[in-house]
Amino acid sequence: MPHEDLPRFELAFPGPLRDRLVVAVLSGAKTATTGLWEEYERLGEPLPAAGERSVVVDSGGRPVAVVETTDVRVVTLGEVDLPYVMEEGEGHTSVAEWRTAHERFWHGEEMRAALGDPEFTVDDRTRVVTQRFRVVERIAARAAEEILDIVDEHDNVIGTAPRAEAYARRLRHRCAFVLVRDGQDRIFVHRRTAGKLIFPARYDMFVGGVVGAGESYDDAALREAEEELGVSGLARPTPLFSFLYEGAAGHTWWSRVYEVRCDLPVSPQAEEVAWHAFLTEEELERRLPEWEWVPDGLEAYHRMRARRPR
Repeated sequence: MPHEDLPRFELAFPGPLRDRLVVAVLSGAKTATTGLWEEYERLGEPLPAAGERSVVVDSGGRPVAVVETTDVRVVTLGEVDLPYVMEEGEGHTSVAEWRTAHERFWHGEEMRAALGDPEFTVDDRTRVVTQRFRVVERIAARAAEEILDIVDEHDNVIGTAPRAEAYARRLRHRCAFVLVRDGQDRIFVHRRTAGKLIFPARYDMFVGGVVGAGESYDDAALREAEEELGVSGLARPTPLFSFLYEGAAGHTWWSRVYEVRCDLPVSPQAEEVAWHAFLTEEELERRLPEWEWVPDGLEAYHRMRARRPR
């Protein structure tokens, strides 16, 4: 059955929590989720059943994976044990820690509003629906077969590899970063979608991406900027500098940083951008310690600031 015809598998409510849970599903860490029996009861929805398939959606409602339910049980909250908590893959190391996080969610305004009960609370006797599942298709991974040039420490091409293999084996490749300013000199900032192959659901002050095999940095910068912003006729981005990014997790790529002015109305690519806004530099600076940023973009931004005349 095409994934467009499948029921939606919605984790939490749209926002940062859903994005984190979607990332955990795509990575294989999360193979279980827990819902309130009362939510199904009040909304008149049937419980999930083993063998059913559904499509996981991100905060923007975009499909990122197809999952198949493998097991469904109705238990009391007091019966949830540590092995099940570990299957939920949310980083909790004890039942108490898991319980605290879930109570915070179930007692939140959004859940109470969905249930129509502003005083709703849970206790050990509250019935919950434990649902185990497996990923049968990663819809968001279709970019994985893009072919990239693999380069050495001097940025000389030494071979090629599919994008997924380059990421998995930490092969050094090429990327273009484009800082976009609007007519008011504000900077385009966005949050990546949860289905991205690397650094999903993190914030970035650059648009851009990998340089394809045989492609120049300059061509990649223009192509990626137009695709990600959803514009055409953009001026060629101006190259500023290059640097070798070497991340803590072993990710490494040669990175060329660009800047471009965009006075066109933007319509960001849904597959790439979950949220966006143009921020002043002062607003961006305030957000640096508050938001979780892609590490390569953050390094590029700090390097760019350091190069400014003082």
